Amino acid sequence: MKLQINPVQKGDIDTVFAIQQAAYKPLFEKYRDAATNPYMESRETVLRKYTRAGTIGYLFVQNGYAVGAVRLSIDHERHWGRVSALCVLPQYQGQGIAQCALREIERRHTDIERWYLDTILEEAGNCHLYEKLGYCRTGTPQPINAYMTLVNYEKNKQS
Repeated sequence: MKLQINPVQKGDIDTVFAIQQAAYKPLFEKYRDAATNPYMESRETVLRKYTRAGTIGYLFVQNGYAVGAVRLSIDHERHWGRVSALCVLPQYQGQGIAQCALREIERRHTDIERWYLDTILEEAGNCHLYEKLGYCRTGTPQPINAYMTLVNYEKNKQS
């Protein structure tokens, strides 16, 4: 797969916002998790999150078209990173884009010794993806509502 992983620039926020909206809308409709779903974030909130200190965003580009994005919170002093709002346009899901992107992102951030992320327990495909990449489930699952539960994952560099 020929996938480019490009740093998000301020001018990319509308693209990132549109991808995030399209990717998370089906999950919002399924789980009705208004308090936690990135679909509910305003453009201004997305801009603020992508431009705050310690944050790096990446846009996934395939054949010249932006198909996904991710936001990372990085703490270089403690050597850890958090993967947030990883999203791929629905029509491109299941093609290995998230897997390819995460591998490349981890390769680029060699100083990061521990990665963290959260996902929806009921989304078996997401859990499978992260576990295949070496992430291990940690902590106590957090029920969000009657339909969904968030689970935490962690990956040590040795994984």
